[in-house]
Amino acid sequence: MVGVGKIPIEDAKVYLDGSLLPGAKVFVHIKGYSRARVTHVDVEDPSLKKVIPPRHSDYPSVVWSTKVEIPVKGHILVLESETLGKILKMQGNLYVGGKGKGVFLGFHKEQIRELEAFGTSKGIPPISKHAS
Repeated sequence: MVGVGKIPIEDAKVYLDGSLLPGAKVFVHIKGYSRARVTHVDVEDPSLKKVIPPRHSDYPSVVWSTKVEIPVKGHILVLESETLGKILKMQGNLYVGGKGKGVFLGFHKEQIRELEAFGTSKGIPPISKHAS
């Protein structure tokens, strides 16, 4: 069951240190749904807990395209997705945080706007907590 406000990225492939993680799931998680305080990308697979434990983080430099290599804590996490490659264009630091089911990827304002536009196009606009 996918949480409300989490958009599955069906074409995503995830590799850890060169090995495909066949059960890995990738989502765009839109702000305001299922406890998301900011729009981000979730990468879920149990083996990712060895990369960054929950409540820990790293801030590696990446070049995002249809394939992005994310060097994190002595590991290489690779994410391939035509869908995300069309949405995200960036070169710079990426926030990688550990969570219970894997990791989440945090972006700069420009990329968050693009992810939220994608969510809105799928019928899931961001929800602001301070709307009156």
